[in-house]
Amino acid sequence: MAQLRERDVSLRQAAGASGWSKTAIGNVAKSSTLPKLDLVVDVLTSIGLSAEDVEVWARRHARLSVQPPAAASASTAAPARGRSTALIAAIAVLAAVVASGTTALGFAYLRPAASATSGQSPSGTSSAPRPMAVEIHNKVALGAGDLREDISPVYLSNRTVGSCARKGCKIEDTEMNSGVLVVVTCRSLGDELVNFNLDAPESAKNPNSVRSALWYRVVLPDGRSGFVSEVYVAPRDRGGLGLPDCPGVHAVSTQ
Repeated sequence: MAQLRERDVSLRQAAGASGWSKTAIGNVAKSSTLPKLDLVVDVLTSIGLSAEDVEVWARRHARLSVQPPAAASASTAAPARGRSTALIAAIAVLAAVVASGTTALGFAYLRPAASATSGQSPSGTSSAPRPMAVEIHNKVALGAGDLREDISPVYLSNRTVGSCARKGCKIEDTEMNSGVLVVVTCRSLGDELVNFNLDAPESAKNPNSVRSALWYRVVLPDGRSGFVSEVYVAPRDRGGLGLPDCPGVHAVSTQ
């Protein structure tokens, strides 16, 4: 809340820029528990904190989230350590991506704002599309309503096609399970993938089932990049996120 006051940003402006409600943001000052890491990072980035400052806050949150109850009364409300670490890595990549070509625009939003002011700063000025951090959701829809972690981790591909492990387009050492946060910079069309068994009619009707030909380009902390189908990202991170089309990518199906 002190950061909002220092920048003369109202709760309404912070809510509009970050996508979080005024109530959720206001409760941070009233509660004795540790706020959600997503909320902290989203609000701080949306009101203009630098990448370095946001990373300091994220690391502080990560330390508090893994302390015992005696040292951090809010440990029960903190996210898992793995997710905190993953988000810190995502922040570092976002900072590098933005600084490489759009330094004047400041740090990137981690979530698309859900309000009509999405893509605008608290002052109302518009900005160009920016990289996003999305969550890997490597789950399979089973039967009429079940959703389980896939026994095989998802991986990045150097083409927007399915089954790259056997087609020679898999990027090695990029295997990921659900909960990992990655940075995406653009979107492209490619092979249509599903997260259910096509031979099981009831699975296609599962409310957790998804079918999509949309892919995201992911940038890893080590500088490598590749594609992941939106089938394998969290539901809230699907739909393109307002990202630009990936340049030079041609959707050629090999299925």
